[in-house]
Amino acid sequence: MNAGQDRGELGRLLREDLKPRLDGVDYVYVYGTTVTLAAKSIVQDKTPMIFTIVADPVGAGVVRSMESSGGNITGVTNEVPLALQIKTALTVFPFKRLGFLFNPREKNSMLIRERLVEVVRPLGIEVVDLRSAPALDMLQENLQKLRDKTIAVDAVYLPADSFLVSNAKQIGAELKAARVKSIAAVESYIDHGALMGVVPDYQQLGKAAAMIVHRHQGGQRLEDMPVQADRDPDLKINGATARLLGITIPESVRKRAIVVE
Repeated sequence: MNAGQDRGELGRLLREDLKPRLDGVDYVYVYGTTVTLAAKSIVQDKTPMIFTIVADPVGAGVVRSMESSGGNITGVTNEVPLALQIKTALTVFPFKRLGFLFNPREKNSMLIRERLVEVVRPLGIEVVDLRSAPALDMLQENLQKLRDKTIAVDAVYLPADSFLVSNAKQIGAELKAARVKSIAAVESYIDHGALMGVVPDYQQLGKAAAMIVHRHQGGQRLEDMPVQADRDPDLKINGATARLLGITIPESVRKRAIVVE
């Protein structure tokens, strides 16, 4: 069931397609914070629920804690510690004004913004909000402002925001055209032209979700299973973008990085 980033359609799918079928399915599998929260309110522990790609399951109210969900639900987070992402980027290039592209309609993104401000404040870095809700082409407007330098930043942080990730190709192309450095939380941004990021391996996250189902089939309760994460995220760098921006990757960083072109 694909709601296509449409909250109205998401509500309709959950009420009309999912709810009447809950007794006939073994699991409900959901993707992303917004969908997970909406589905949880419909499922209400009646059917085992597995979530994936939820950056902050506790902060969003999906689970009680990372160790015990408190209900018939558990899953996988795609969170990589923000401190690690920021400090890794600082080993490659300096920045003091960090633009934050985000969709304010996604609770996940608002939680990331709060943590980002906390992480960079001690480093003397200012966060510049670039609110990019789907309506009124706000994303394109912000990207244009970066291109014409109406908004001046040293770099842009790209979060695991479902709306933005679905527009990764456009974002990567526009940031390259604007000659703006970028720090990505998801590898698809880097594949489409963002400069770099410490990112989770989605294949490994999928395997982790499958293992949860396997363990549940073996008799373990979902509420007793910790939320899973990629404990060894990848450092990825877009080599073509680095050359375009005139950035030399330190050898110590290059040795442990996956460089894509």
